[in-house]
Amino acid sequence: MKDLTLHRTSTDLCSGIHDGETLLELARGWLKQGNPVVALELLQTAIASREADISPLLRAQVLKETGRAYMMQSDWDKADGYYLEAQRLFKENGNSKGAAESARNRANMLFQRGRYAESEDLCEQALEWASEINDYELRATILNTLGALKSATGYLSEAVKVLRLCLADFESAGNKARQGYVLLNIGLTQTELNDFSEAIASLNGALAIALEIRDLNLVEICYQNISRCYLSQNESVLARSVCETARKILPGLNSKALETELCAIEGKISRLTGDLHTAESRLQAAYEQACQNNLQALQADLLLEQGLLYRDMGKTSLAVSKLNAAVDQFKSFGIEKGFKEAVQVLEQLNRKSQL
Repeated sequence: MKDLTLHRTSTDLCSGIHDGETLLELARGWLKQGNPVVALELLQTAIASREADISPLLRAQVLKETGRAYMMQSDWDKADGYYLEAQRLFKENGNSKGAAESARNRANMLFQRGRYAESEDLCEQALEWASEINDYELRATILNTLGALKSATGYLSEAVKVLRLCLADFESAGNKARQGYVLLNIGLTQTELNDFSEAIASLNGALAIALEIRDLNLVEICYQNISRCYLSQNESVLARSVCETARKILPGLNSKALETELCAIEGKISRLTGDLHTAESRLQAAYEQACQNNLQALQADLLLEQGLLYRDMGKTSLAVSKLNAAVDQFKSFGIEKGFKEAVQVLEQLNRKSQL
């Protein structure tokens, strides 16, 4: 009896297929499954097909998917070459959408490689082509990359403006999930600008969408950052309220990271409200959880917070020990903001001890 369950690992099962469009669709299926190797074999056959030879648009589509396959393998130079040729063919044959998608994908690759100026130029070109056909979804994805570029290069206020345009396009396209993540990015950027009231509003908007579409990952991130914003405003009662609300749904989230984060936030709240002994026990518990769950960046934050706590308790040697450990971890993770804060507190303690 034949085994009816087939585990496809090569293109042998498609050896009788020669139609270019069929091969392209098969390749897209393999790419969706995360298998660029098999997809590339299919795409090589598709590009040599009669259909691709007589149809420039089909050829462009095959080239674009080939670029995608190489991008998935992090072969940036090959990917860029295929995308560039696809972009040219799409534009020559009046397909602005294909040209914009190719340019956007090239921009994303350049962004990942740190070539920000070139990436921005391609985003602007892609936006022009996407606007020609009023494709809101496509334009929003390009604006999302452009907003990330503005943020990465330090133009945070401009990043917020671009991300708001991105949000409007995702709203026009009716894409709720992407609206939630754009609102999250707006809130995080506003937090960097110390515009905490606006950040809380944006994060609450993201949280409402996350709860509606049941995106638990987004729910978790929103609760964490809303409570942090309240703490930054010295609104300890509100920060605690957010933690209590998050804990009510925590069993549904089943997230060790959120549990640890909430414990850390509660420890910080206790320190800021003067309950130093409770703060010590909560922060120690949070640090142990962070170590157990390999939450390395959070470990660094907790070491800093413990250093601040022991400073407030007058235990200078313990404070210095924790702060030095925080400095080392922040440095190893490349977290500049935490590194600078820990160094600044250490310098203050050193100056105080010399008086």
